[in-house]
Amino acid sequence: MTSDEVENISIAVAAHGMHEDLHTLLRAGRGDVVNETSSLFKIGLVRDVYRIGGTLLAAAALGSPVTVAFLHEQTVYLIDPDGRIEPFDSDVEAARGADTALSTASS
Repeated sequence: MTSDEVENISIAVAAHGMHEDLHTLLRAGRGDVVNETSSLFKIGLVRDVYRIGGTLLAAAALGSPVTVAFLHEQTVYLIDPDGRIEPFDSDVEAARGADTALSTASS
């Protein structure tokens, strides 16, 4: 694959068109291009690795001992060395803000 997300998507769509049962791993950013692509054909799982990794780095910079992070719905959760799972606080606030914005926009 390439560093150009549009080209990556084009390659994945072409390969999927040739072999519908082909499993692909698609490297792409976020935004309109990815949203439009996912509406054009079925994408099984989508993971925002930049958000997950960025949250883990932010937690480490804030002194957290966590080494594992995962995304569930709109929140990134962190797993501490004792196995406790907690949402990343600033991520929870961002999700609440997004939910509020969506509620306001649909009113």
